Amino acid sequence: MPKIISANRLADGIVVYAGRDGSWSGRLSEAKVFVSPAEAEAGLLLAQDDTKRNLVVEPCVVEVIEGASGLRAVTLRETIRARGPTIDFLPRMRAFAFEADPPPGNGPKPKTKALLRIPRSEDAREHELIAMAGSRDDIAR
Repeated sequence: MPKIISANRLADGIVVYAGRDGSWSGRLSEAKVFVSPAEAEAGLLLAQDDTKRNLVVEPCVVEVIEGASGLRAVTLRETIRARGPTIDFLPRMRAFAFEADPPPGNGPKPKTKALLRIPRSEDAREHELIAMAGSRDDIAR
């Protein structure tokens, strides 16, 4: 079964393939195809040299199928690596219009006024003194 060499580019993590001219390509269609296992191992040794030069990381041999539409990876993992994420990772439009009223209960809380509460004194004499003096501070003097 034909094989190619796949790795991740160290600079940005993009999946790359060992190309026909010895460079790394981001396209599976530009990958060099190795027919025998011995050729694939030799290609992997060259790719590991690029790992030492900090160009790529984790080079590996990947089995592919040559079809009418070009090269295609055999395993699901490598197919996902070649085609990209299986989910839509771009942000979506909001489910409601910006001018629409928000759902009930999610709006801003009503503003409340702060109240100063003075504790009531049970002692009638203290009430009398406060009333005569005007405030508790005057009593303390």
